Amino acid sequence: MDVDRWTESGLYDASADNAADRLALLEFLTEQGCDLEEMLEADARDRLFALAGDRIIRPSRPRFDSEAAAHELGTDSATVSAAWRAFGLPAPTESILGTQDLEAIRTWLVVTDLVGDEAASGLARVLGSGAARLAEAESSALRFGMAGQMDRAVTGSEAVTARVFAQVTALVPRIGAVLDAVHRHHLEAARRHFEEVLPGLDHSIRCGVGFADLSDFTPMSSAMPLSELSGLLARFEQVCADTVHEGGGRLVKFLGDAVMFVAPTADTLAGIACALVRHPKAEQACLKVRAGIAYGDLLAQDGDYFGPPVNLAARLQALAEPGQVLATPGVVPLLGPGFSAGEGEEREVRGFDVPIAPYRIERVSALDRSPG
Repeated sequence: MDVDRWTESGLYDASADNAADRLALLEFLTEQGCDLEEMLEADARDRLFALAGDRIIRPSRPRFDSEAAAHELGTDSATVSAAWRAFGLPAPTESILGTQDLEAIRTWLVVTDLVGDEAASGLARVLGSGAARLAEAESSALRFGMAGQMDRAVTGSEAVTARVFAQVTALVPRIGAVLDAVHRHHLEAARRHFEEVLPGLDHSIRCGVGFADLSDFTPMSSAMPLSELSGLLARFEQVCADTVHEGGGRLVKFLGDAVMFVAPTADTLAGIACALVRHPKAEQACLKVRAGIAYGDLLAQDGDYFGPPVNLAARLQALAEPGQVLATPGVVPLLGPGFSAGEGEEREVRGFDVPIAPYRIERVSALDRSPG
């Protein structure tokens, strides 16, 4: 053991109340391959208890700021800073970048050469925001699932928290492998989606877009304990994701208690919307769902969709009653015999100059379609 060195460096005090726990922590960190320099740096940041886990999360030591990284990459510091900010991270004005980070920026320079600055920056923003959300979800799930054992205030022990944190962060490389596999499958799914949609005008695509949300969510959520609200939203998101994917659509994003999705055809779009508002699991959970759908030319950019049909579908969702699917008139002629459409009264729709008569869409069973 390096007790003398730890004592001389100020990491260990045999007379301190927590001496036994600190000694157990230092022994554990040594077993994990941490050297004295790392320990001193971590202790200065009050991260000594987390050092073993931090080394797993960031295996390459920070060595480069934007100037040093630019020199290694053969570019300028402004380009390095712009790339890092596009990922949703602060410009590296200090030596916070490791060799893995340089490889990430080097890859992004190649992407920029291929698709241009604007497209590459947009892609980086999507990647960064997705990674940020994943990191927050991981952190909250693991902290909750470990019953607070990663919190020193809960365990009362640096050594215990250090071991638990290292155990949890050992999953990071494995989650990275999962992310790589899932990413590749999603690339295939996105390719199939864009092969199925029709080309639109001016770099757009022609497809369907829908929104669904929980009716009366605001008063319901204000009267519900946060733990129950969390479970309700989780069940709603699961129902939406399963329904959209199994129905042949693409889930674009969740917006609080709402979901946005797209589909290549009007039939697929209507089928997903009808399944959402009548989903058995939603009804069992007493979730009242409503939806609005539209079809037309959309701009697909940065993992999102834009255009008048998007705005109109969102407005119709807000006008729909619980269990109801409202569609624009342009959807109706595109539907097959599996659906019925009842025209409603003209209504003023915010953001649109001309009143719109939405149609209520319902799925028709085979029995309903049979003659006689």
